[in-house]
Amino acid sequence: MNKIHLLDEKLINKISAGEVVERPASIVKELIENSIDAGSKNITVEILEGGIPFIKVSDDGCGMNEIDAILAFERHATSKIKSDNDLYNIGTLGFRGEALASIAAISRVILQTKEEGKNFGTRVVVEGGKVVEKTTCGCSKGTSIEVRDVFFNTPARRKFLKKPSTEAMYITDVVTKLCLSHPGISFKYVKDRKLQFITSGNGNIEDVILRLFGNEVYSSLMSASFESEDLKLKILAGKNSLNYSNRNMQFFYVNGRYVKNKTLSAAIDEAFKTYMPVNRYPAVFLYMEIDPRQIDVNIHPSKLEIKFSDERRIFEAVYKTIKSSFQRHDLIPEVKIEEKKSIFKSETPNISAEQMKLYLTSFDKTPEKRYKSDTKFKEESFIKEGELEKEKSSNIDNSVSYKEEEKVSKSDLAKKISDIRIVGTLFSTYIIVEKEDVFYIIDQHAAHERILYEKFTSKYEKVQTRQVTFPIVIELGPSDLELVQQERELLNRFGYAFEEFGNNSIILREVPMILGQPEARQLFIDIVEKLKDKELVNKISLKEENIAMMACKAAVKAMDNLSETEIYKLFEDLKITENPYTCPHGRPVIIAITKTQLEKIFKRIM
Repeated sequence: MNKIHLLDEKLINKISAGEVVERPASIVKELIENSIDAGSKNITVEILEGGIPFIKVSDDGCGMNEIDAILAFERHATSKIKSDNDLYNIGTLGFRGEALASIAAISRVILQTKEEGKNFGTRVVVEGGKVVEKTTCGCSKGTSIEVRDVFFNTPARRKFLKKPSTEAMYITDVVTKLCLSHPGISFKYVKDRKLQFITSGNGNIEDVILRLFGNEVYSSLMSASFESEDLKLKILAGKNSLNYSNRNMQFFYVNGRYVKNKTLSAAIDEAFKTYMPVNRYPAVFLYMEIDPRQIDVNIHPSKLEIKFSDERRIFEAVYKTIKSSFQRHDLIPEVKIEEKKSIFKSETPNISAEQMKLYLTSFDKTPEKRYKSDTKFKEESFIKEGELEKEKSSNIDNSVSYKEEEKVSKSDLAKKISDIRIVGTLFSTYIIVEKEDVFYIIDQHAAHERILYEKFTSKYEKVQTRQVTFPIVIELGPSDLELVQQERELLNRFGYAFEEFGNNSIILREVPMILGQPEARQLFIDIVEKLKDKELVNKISLKEENIAMMACKAAVKAMDNLSETEIYKLFEDLKITENPYTCPHGRPVIIAITKTQLEKIFKRIM
């Protein structure tokens, strides 16, 4: 007896449906994407009990004629592509021709559709993949699809669904992502006969974000854009004071399609590194328009995954676009007092980035000796003199400029503000500064760490070294020794000169000037460990990771008593940093508290 046999068409359809329809949310996604592709301006989504017994998606798109309404339920029937060449130039959300056939195979479907200008529409009823009714009907222009009893004929699949409230949560997530993808479409979402939200459809993505996520997210957004001949980016990123424990608030759209992509995630992580606390993630809404021939969306039936033909170029574009936004926005968290509980809470600040820097600039009462560096702050102790060029991007077209607001010169702004008074230090760790009706608290270690980090970064190619007093021997594993030899040039740039010492060991002859011998040894070991992590081995990440470690080890510490001269020098250096808001590890450098907030604590005002 033969062991191999052909499956019947009914079973094939059920198996194929499993690749497209994982749960009711998958159905909602496919139906909405079809409505978007149909040119709809208004889309309504209705569900009951998590979409298991009932889903309905209605639109005012182009609609279908009688023949197309039947063909739409055939497997691999589509109007989106015609040949294999079209797979490399996809401009629609759907293209496989599997969605309706897969949905109909495991549910009961009622379709009503009418083309513009026609007197009557078409009604088609499909159960378990079989057309049971086709009639003429009266209906509005566009298409309406009802899906009932999901997985009614595949009980094994149905029992794996979650409870209705959980399935409804998945559907809400899908609808939210699709609302964000096309702000020019008005979406109406009704759950269990209750209206959840309506978007305006005015094309303004900020309005959609405000409607879906509220004012806290909306008010924290920083906007940046980038444009070249074949690539356009718009990125709305939340300030570092608003962060999350996961990436659920990161939304990527490529040519109108919601996607997941490691390159985009990595670029955002790198851009926010040193601005964001460790293991915290910003809110990001990323919109990319790119030549369809430079991407591949035909990777998985869900169409969530995407590949770029030039991953490095995309990484650089996203990274630099986000970085440019930091230069134009204030990132100082302002402490707010909750009236009932009287506790501090970080909120979006209300002063400009340039004003913040200039709050650190005016010290007319300070003696000239403040300009002399104490040994803790001497730049010459670890970096050679001279200006060096910053690393240049090798993949971004030099003719492309990142759109930035015009900056006012420091000299002009300096005339608009008065002096700042240094009140003193608290716990030998925090410097307190008074300015009109606001006082600022600065973490001296975080501030110095940021100063050293940026100085070291800008002069990264020429780290001053010194010979060790006593040779430092480091034992390595066989693979580590090979890795160290391969990355000798990189390690030299960090200030390490070494040679093999036998038995899988090396001996350090020179170390970075800023580090003592014990610290230099441990840092070298840390660098080797990071080199072993393949995901971290790139020019941006590895450089920043290790410069941050060097800056941390060399910076003044909490409980170090600073003289007045040292405090003034710290402020002189901090005011010219690119990012005076956070240390390289993302912790705040400075926070603000207003006089009004303080008086509320002491009940001087209500």
